[in-house]
Amino acid sequence: MPAIDGRAGLAGLLCAVLLQAALPGLLLRAGLARSNFRGQTVPLAYGLLAVLSGLVMLGAASMAGASGTAPVAAALTAYGALGLLDDALGHTGPKGLRGHLRALVLERRVTTGLVKLAGGLVAGQVIGHAAIHQPWPMGAVDGLILALGANAVNLLDLRPGRACAVWLALFGMLYVTRVIGGTAQLGAAWLAGPAAVMAIRDSRGQAMMGDTGSNSLGAMLAVLWLAGAPSAGARMAALLCLLAFHVAAERWSLSAAIERHPLLRRIDALTGVR
Repeated sequence: MPAIDGRAGLAGLLCAVLLQAALPGLLLRAGLARSNFRGQTVPLAYGLLAVLSGLVMLGAASMAGASGTAPVAAALTAYGALGLLDDALGHTGPKGLRGHLRALVLERRVTTGLVKLAGGLVAGQVIGHAAIHQPWPMGAVDGLILALGANAVNLLDLRPGRACAVWLALFGMLYVTRVIGGTAQLGAAWLAGPAAVMAIRDSRGQAMMGDTGSNSLGAMLAVLWLAGAPSAGARMAALLCLLAFHVAAERWSLSAAIERHPLLRRIDALTGVR
């Protein structure tokens, strides 16, 4: 994980707090809005808060001499931009991989979701080879993990706060294992700050982080895990798990599955309003 000192962390957190107050109004004036589960019009693409604040933090850390910031910054920028494209132009239309492919084959129509999918695969390959410095074929595997990891958080973003809560839990587990293993400094915890600030409005249903937030956070988590140089076996296992998760999400409703199990339903209710 990048070495984030206190000044860089505070810069990113201050940016998140300032954006938390200003961004919702800016998004609404830009026409980035959607009706929430209560029928209220709320800002969309609120994930820009995490993207911009994270980039401020990483930029400050890099200027202070920290290493390992480039892959994380590249993931936030690339996948945040692709998510913003889908948030801005892809409000309606087909959903899921099958829906986007059907639109391409049957209607000869390229959806923003398909552009995001293709762009995510390309961005993953570039970051895997250039930023994480993995040669072929593991660089290609890393690229797939990045793309699928980004979309995995997006698949969870179906109820207020759910995706943020899962991301924060996974980041916490990764961070603790790295600190115990001596491969991460305590200051790296600042990386979770922008996501935690964003989760306040997201969990209350007052704003939607959208693909801008979910894709960038998912890619960031994947980069942080890959930066720890896991073994080839661990990489392949992660890739298979992500593929299985996507297949399951394509075939069955994750929200319906959670609702059917009382324990999962109670845990899920803790992540945000329902």
